Amino acid sequence: MKKLILILVIALTSTVGANNEDILVYKVPNKDHKISAQTLADGLTVNGYTVAKNQDMNGPYEKQFKTTTFDSYNLMSIYHGETSTVLVPKHAHSGIFTPFSIATYQRKGEDDFYIALLSAHAQENILKIKDELFAKLEKLTKETIVKVLPTAVETTLAYEAVTTNKPLYTKYSFEVEDADAMEARDDMMMMLESGMKPSGFVVANYIDFNQVLKENKKEDYMFYDAYSLCKLKIIYELSKTKPEAGAFAPCTMVIYHKKGSNKTEIVTLSIANLTSTLAIKDKAILEMLGKAQSTMKDIIEESAE
Repeated sequence: MKKLILILVIALTSTVGANNEDILVYKVPNKDHKISAQTLADGLTVNGYTVAKNQDMNGPYEKQFKTTTFDSYNLMSIYHGETSTVLVPKHAHSGIFTPFSIATYQRKGEDDFYIALLSAHAQENILKIKDELFAKLEKLTKETIVKVLPTAVETTLAYEAVTTNKPLYTKYSFEVEDADAMEARDDMMMMLESGMKPSGFVVANYIDFNQVLKENKKEDYMFYDAYSLCKLKIIYELSKTKPEAGAFAPCTMVIYHKKGSNKTEIVTLSIANLTSTLAIKDKAILEMLGKAQSTMKDIIEESAE
């Protein structure tokens, strides 16, 4: 495959505000622990969402790190088919939020269950696009959460996001003839998977989103794959002090080839999303995040050689 890598530096700025507009948080009274992540997942499914994955993280925390501060901590990968099948053909890179992530958690000794997800404002800021579908989906999701959990109350985080001029997503573009795209994709994925596993990256979920598009009579792509990626050590360390970090985890990486384009593209979220939105200052965590991004960059570039 002839490699032509374009790392698009999208110099965006997270809005600084007392209410941290980038992350939506709901607080649900749950002293009796009757409400769980599955309660929410079932409710979302009934209301037109696809819950691609509802991953318990507390078990892996206890198994690998021998301790946890949570009674429950789950990461969901979800999408709303009716919205996503319109957004993705319009804005190919918007697939990094197809699926998007929802974190649910309840700390040990606390009576409240929390739900955290990225706002429409944050998604548009990251993607550098404006589309009313983001606001409509946010409204629908908020209404659905309250419909499923009537005692849920929207709350705010006790810190502000910080500004950044670093790239919030990265796009890699590879010159590939349409006729060679499928074979090149298979080779690339074999290389990606062989590079990710020894580096500690886990493919938490995979969606052949092109199949979903085809079922909705959308024939724009030769393939459109969405990989939900997670690195356990990172989310474990982040969740100790900022469990709402799960709104970014697992991160979705999309790989697609639009018909007639003669190029395959990979789009990933950048670490600057976490560091700016979560106002991370811990040097050890910043170093860990920087190393993870550098490793993933190497894996992607080597996969196309």
